[in-house]
Amino acid sequence: TLHIAAILLLFLSRQASANRLLLQQVEETKTGLLWKGSPLFNAAEVARAGFECGYNGEECSWVYSDQTGPDGTCMNPVIPPTPLNAAPTMAEFCGYHQSIPPYYWDGVYKNHTLLTNTIPNGPMFGCIIGNNWQSNEARRLPGWAGKGFDANSGRFSNLVQVGLYSDVGAYPGRFFPTYSQEGGLAWMLDYSVRTGVPLIGGALDFVANNLLPGQYIRNFGGFKDEIREIAPGVWLGRVYSLPMSLSWDL
Repeated sequence: TLHIAAILLLFLSRQASANRLLLQQVEETKTGLLWKGSPLFNAAEVARAGFECGYNGEECSWVYSDQTGPDGTCMNPVIPPTPLNAAPTMAEFCGYHQSIPPYYWDGVYKNHTLLTNTIPNGPMFGCIIGNNWQSNEARRLPGWAGKGFDANSGRFSNLVQVGLYSDVGAYPGRFFPTYSQEGGLAWMLDYSVRTGVPLIGGALDFVANNLLPGQYIRNFGGFKDEIREIAPGVWLGRVYSLPMSLSWDL
């Protein structure tokens, strides 16, 4: 079984032209529909029964998450209210939920087992929420500011901002829709290294994913993420520590 780190992350999808190029040049469409050459197009088609559109017997149109407006324009998300603030800023929202136990969001996550037809794409800025030790440990990652997705390649990275230094390609991996241990579908964010070397590839992969220090000291090969869209432009995620994970902070 997986060792679940009760870390919840909220991602707010916003337009950021300076960071539009994350891992490769994104092939855009005027309508905002997902490029049919993307590996995610076939993956979504195969798993369409786990999406709201497929479950309801409707036609599924896969749309880039940052192009959901008219003619493929970007729509700003509405940040969820807090008990004392009906229209918080992102900083106010994050500040409030960093003092709240993460299980506050368990029901929200588990009630969104059907995915929307929006495909993660572009930069998503966010914060780590929750007040348990796992959340505090996750916040030790220097300058973590969110994630960047390239829906045309099925690749993602983490966004790091430390002072004037900006890195939009930190801790890369691949993402795809798959079944979640929480029930239903989720977008899986897979950090694992797969060398493909005959005979000794498994041993090399284990060392790379679990033992060697990684970018910014920490190695993420022993972890995986899941995310689901819980409201237009608002994504909720969970981070899991995989079995036999020996990743550490040095």
